[in-house]
Amino acid sequence: MKSRITLRQLEAFVAVARALSFSEAARRVHLSQPALSAAIRKLEDAVDAQLFDRTTRRVQLSSVGRELLHVVERLFDDFDAALESVREFVEGKRGRLAIAASPSLAAAFLPEVISKFEPAHPRIALQVHDALSDVAIEMVRTGQVDLALAPERIDDAELTHRELFEDSLVLLCRTDHPLAARRTVTWRQLHGHRLVSLKSTSSVRHLVEAALIEHGGEVKPAFEVEHASTVIGFVANGLGVGVLPLSLLPLVRVGQVTYRRITGPEIRRAICVVASRARSLSPAAEAFVELCVLAAKQRGDTSKPSRGARAQGERDAGR
Repeated sequence: MKSRITLRQLEAFVAVARALSFSEAARRVHLSQPALSAAIRKLEDAVDAQLFDRTTRRVQLSSVGRELLHVVERLFDDFDAALESVREFVEGKRGRLAIAASPSLAAAFLPEVISKFEPAHPRIALQVHDALSDVAIEMVRTGQVDLALAPERIDDAELTHRELFEDSLVLLCRTDHPLAARRTVTWRQLHGHRLVSLKSTSSVRHLVEAALIEHGGEVKPAFEVEHASTVIGFVANGLGVGVLPLSLLPLVRVGQVTYRRITGPEIRRAICVVASRARSLSPAAEAFVELCVLAAKQRGDTSKPSRGARAQGERDAGR
């Protein structure tokens, strides 16, 4: 059986082929001349051919040696390119990143982060899945995505959670709605008003239902819809009031819609980057997490609306 060719033997061969001197080649690859000669002999045994024509005065490649040199140089070029690709992956410059986000975060917070991530990482292939929070977290658990942006799930030891900000639920209503005359409203004061609600698969719906029931009412939405944007549209057209996360307020661009804080109690939830404990994050994923943290800090306390939205709400409440 032919002996296995080693990288060291190929390096020694290329050094001799380029220097056409065993002594000079030995110096370049940091081997003794006998060790270099032994490496060349083993390589010749492996290919079953003489690689160099040697005389007392000079060394030159044989025809087999010339052919092997072309092959080895291509191999080394491919190897260097492969190593450079790995370096780029380690530096977070290349790769793939899959992210899942619950609907409210996919609509408002996630685009902010991606708009900063893409220019800094143009060779990262991003895949985004907007899914209900339970589905997004399950996608992390099963390895379908690297990260999820979702409300905290403290009961799951298989996952890690890095808190970004706290989000609270607020009432959306038209500026001419009776509840808009109040600076804040309570859950009890929502009873008797037509509710435009997200469907029962939504985590926001579960929180709203629990709060309304706890404060003496029942949940009979006038409309049940799939998306927060639909809630906003229905509210804008006077079809009822809605309860949505405060982080969605940047999406409210309809002039006749305002918001009010809901107290007694105010319901807040921690928004986190969720990852699997069983899998280390890629450099690209780590960079994305850090941008999420930075975006959350730049927002300030996102349980408070932006300055413009806050001013609008305060103006409406003072009417």
